[in-house]
Amino acid sequence: MSKYDEKHEEEMLSFDALKKQVSSQDSDSAEDEEVQALLSSLRDIPEPNTQAENVSESADGAEQASDSLQADEAQNYKSIYDDVLRAVSAHNSEDEEVTGRRSKFLADKNQFVDVTEHYQAYADLTPRPAQEPHAESEPAEEELPISDEPEKQYRTFNEIFKDTFLKIFPNRRDSVGEGIRKTVVNLSVVALVGCLIYFGIYGVQSYQASKQSDAIKGQIIDDVPPSAENDVWAEFLSKYPNIRLPEGMMAKYAYLYAINQDLVGWIKIPNSLIDVQVVQAEDNATYLKQDFYGNYSRYGCPCMDYRNDPKYLNKNTILYGHHMSDGLVFADLKKYKEIEGFQASPVIEFDTLYRSYRFKVYAAFITNSKEADDNGYIFNYTVTDFGSNDKFMEYIAAVDERKLYSTGVDIQPDDKIITLQTCTYEFSDARLVVVGRMLRENEGSSIDTSLAVANENPRYPQAWYDKNGKTNPYADAPKWLLNAQSETAVVADEA
Repeated sequence: MSKYDEKHEEEMLSFDALKKQVSSQDSDSAEDEEVQALLSSLRDIPEPNTQAENVSESADGAEQASDSLQADEAQNYKSIYDDVLRAVSAHNSEDEEVTGRRSKFLADKNQFVDVTEHYQAYADLTPRPAQEPHAESEPAEEELPISDEPEKQYRTFNEIFKDTFLKIFPNRRDSVGEGIRKTVVNLSVVALVGCLIYFGIYGVQSYQASKQSDAIKGQIIDDVPPSAENDVWAEFLSKYPNIRLPEGMMAKYAYLYAINQDLVGWIKIPNSLIDVQVVQAEDNATYLKQDFYGNYSRYGCPCMDYRNDPKYLNKNTILYGHHMSDGLVFADLKKYKEIEGFQASPVIEFDTLYRSYRFKVYAAFITNSKEADDNGYIFNYTVTDFGSNDKFMEYIAAVDERKLYSTGVDIQPDDKIITLQTCTYEFSDARLVVVGRMLRENEGSSIDTSLAVANENPRYPQAWYDKNGKTNPYADAPKWLLNAQSETAVVADEA
């Protein structure tokens, strides 16, 4: 027994005695709620005598866990007992609660509260179940930290799409000014994107056309001496035994002809970008949007008029080609609008499959392709044969009226000419025509370009005068026409 027990053994009252003493207090005074709570809690705890007897009976086994638990409960009982006595004493003396008191019993929590500390520690009196030996305690669930940040709100795809749509495109919520602004911005973006796509496609096609032109040039066998032609033909026929070649064809174009049997020649103008193959189809429209390999291409392929004889050439051999903004095909013919362009390139080189020809540039003029652009008249420069030398010279006189300048080159009745046509943009559907005269036998290709003189008043179609705000001095002039027996003009729709 502890010293505390020895000292107070005689002073301790039984539960019943303590209750009687409390009950014997003045009935008029109010009962202390704390005292009543302590008494109520004492009913659930065995009296210390009983606990002491159990402790003495098991003195030899004091080290055992059950005896130790009983001793703890007895000590707890004693502590409560002392608190009841102090509470009763304080109640009787009507004094305020002693500030030195270290604990206070809370009935609602069935706990003692340490009132001497700022942070109150609670002693839980609820009996705990005995832990099974060798039992592994389960780990407590980890509590997630509580964040002060607001929870993020995630929007659905439909919500995002709707908000974006309303911000970009005009809608009922917009003011008039905002709607106009969005409309202008959207149209500008569409136009910009369209231009980017157009120029992107145009750039790709230009690159492809340039690469194709280089590949086609690579098929030409240049500078084949007569002594080596038999070897070239032998090699070619071993590779392409089923290709039927025109009789008298030059060996240099054999491999190119194997790719496309519509090939009829090659045109080249020194000091220009014109250096390209020429084909011929059954009409003048086939190669407007078809390349040399038979694929669609807005560059088309330069072609000879379907009525021309590609072997012997007619009085007038006509070649059509597009005017491309990147300078390909026949675009470089525009240089002949100026005397300086003629002086830089006064000779046209044209090879058929059978022979090489040279033409001196004679004239360049601008004409129309629609009757409505010249008072119901089209100057027919697409005549291949004139029927007589007189008619031919009448035609040359009509060209002289229209030419932009004189080159100093002459034309005789028995000469042959070449006509190159492409688009130009002085007015809608205008055409630029360049005429060259074939070199005569034993004539040199040199030209005195210093003799070139500008035409002060060339004849244009009526549409040109209308666009430039001028009076047409040729409105009542005679119109050159072929007779009924002669062929009629055929102008390529796009060239």
